Amino acid sequence: MRINSISPKFYYNFQPKTSPANSLVPPEYKFATTPNFAPYYIPFLGHSHKCRTVDVIDYSKFKKMREGTKEFLRKKCADYQNAVSVDELSNKNKKYLPLLDDKSMEQFIDVCNIYKQYKDNKIVCLGRSPKWFLNGALWLKDGIKDYDFVAFSGYWYLIDKSGNLVKSEKNAPTIEQKNAYKKYLKSLQTTPQDIVQSYKETGKKVIITDYIGFGKGMCSFLDVMSEYAEEEGILEEFANSIKIVAIGSQEYKSRFYFDDEYIPAPRVQFPERLWKYQDKIEQEYHDMPLEVFEQMLVNENTNECRSTYYPHDAWTAYSPARVKTGMISEKKIEELRARNPRYLNNFAPTMCDYRNLLNFRILDYMDQNGILRESLDSRQKD
Repeated sequence: MRINSISPKFYYNFQPKTSPANSLVPPEYKFATTPNFAPYYIPFLGHSHKCRTVDVIDYSKFKKMREGTKEFLRKKCADYQNAVSVDELSNKNKKYLPLLDDKSMEQFIDVCNIYKQYKDNKIVCLGRSPKWFLNGALWLKDGIKDYDFVAFSGYWYLIDKSGNLVKSEKNAPTIEQKNAYKKYLKSLQTTPQDIVQSYKETGKKVIITDYIGFGKGMCSFLDVMSEYAEEEGILEEFANSIKIVAIGSQEYKSRFYFDDEYIPAPRVQFPERLWKYQDKIEQEYHDMPLEVFEQMLVNENTNECRSTYYPHDAWTAYSPARVKTGMISEKKIEELRARNPRYLNNFAPTMCDYRNLLNFRILDYMDQNGILRESLDSRQKD
């Protein structure tokens, strides 16, 4: 096998700055150093990034790969810690690539398998946390058929001294922000009405899934959804149409308690509008080993290399369909609001490499162990 026989097109897929796509870029933005895999990649003002070294890798690209390319990428995964540009990682102290040992990969696959029982349900992936597991479930033999990604970050429900969640009105979204988020939900066909309609048509409850620690994010999301449902006159129908599937780690959560303190089992607390329906809303919690939890859920690098950070301050600033960015400051959100870019991808090349090498590692492990599905109709969601 000759590594240098791999086509250079695998490395460089550069569009010149005169291309129609690039003509839409505001002149005050500067491109990352070229050649680059992402002609649409526009760093914020003052940012400077190196080039990507790995092409986009998803299910369809993996299925077409030659063995020489796979062997090359296996070596890149194995040598990741020594070769990575640490300065561009979201967490510079975690410069490893997750799931390189079979034990943690098997634990990861176990979590992915949880979702296979819901392959005939509409699945709503709330925010970025469950996405790695849902993509894994999408790639597995007899796995899920598809899922709907709904960008959502942050929370405005806080824990009081009794351990209950209480709404912080000063931190809650404004009417303008909520209206913008409702418009976003309509674009995804994931409004309360869409959820109720799915349940009526299939007889299967719509799964809303997320990582649950204390449940502040899920409660905040359900606050928006229940208000929307109430306005539409379908609050009870909405409550009857959903099921919560939560993932997390009790061992990790125990770090926030004293040794002799009781640690409650993770359970979603509902916003006030849903209190009278909470007995009708099914919820499941699935615990995972600490090792895979730390690698895949509380590792900033696995979160900050894909999809879109979307707190309610950003709901009126940009659409996740047009802007791809990890966590950014309020100042950067205001910069986006003012410039209103047609399209922006603010992931550093190193983080793009991280995402695609981890995609490869998961797909390659499934393929080598005979658990990768033969074909996939739905499109991978990054």
